[in-house]
Amino acid sequence: MADPRPAHVHRVRVRPVDCDRQGIVHASRYAVFFEAAMVETLRSLLGSYKELEKHGIDFVLAETSIRYLNPSRFDDLLRISVRVRTLGTTTLTMGFDGDVDGTPVVTGWNRYVSFGTPELRSTPIPADFRKVLERRPVTPRTATTPTTAPRTAPRTAPEPRSAPASRR
Repeated sequence: MADPRPAHVHRVRVRPVDCDRQGIVHASRYAVFFEAAMVETLRSLLGSYKELEKHGIDFVLAETSIRYLNPSRFDDLLRISVRVRTLGTTTLTMGFDGDVDGTPVVTGWNRYVSFGTPELRSTPIPADFRKVLERRPVTPRTATTPTTAPRTAPRTAPEPRSAPASRR
């Protein structure tokens, strides 16, 4: 069984700018929180995000999925646990689980492509970074998160069903 411990835990104090008129964190802010958590995770694993730049690579966001579970509000301390979910030759998928005082608020994942900065195309993740990332635990499979990022279009909600022709 995979080690359930996160690779990193990032904390965010919810500010007024993060909230809608009702004082609840706006859905769009979680993507920003996930990005900050990813950067801080790489900083904790590599020493600095600049280590990637020194090797001529960057991680470019290719796909994201966010599921909103419960509201978080102004002044809450949002705790985001980050895990390395999958590690491909040129891709890295990180999972994010956010909670406030133990109550699950948000879950999601981002798939990044290792991008060569001089040649502007996908490039293999360097071996020394792979070793660091491979040592990180993988998210255990749950009902709310798939074990791997889909390689096709992200899942969407099913279309509403229309009434049978006889009832129209």
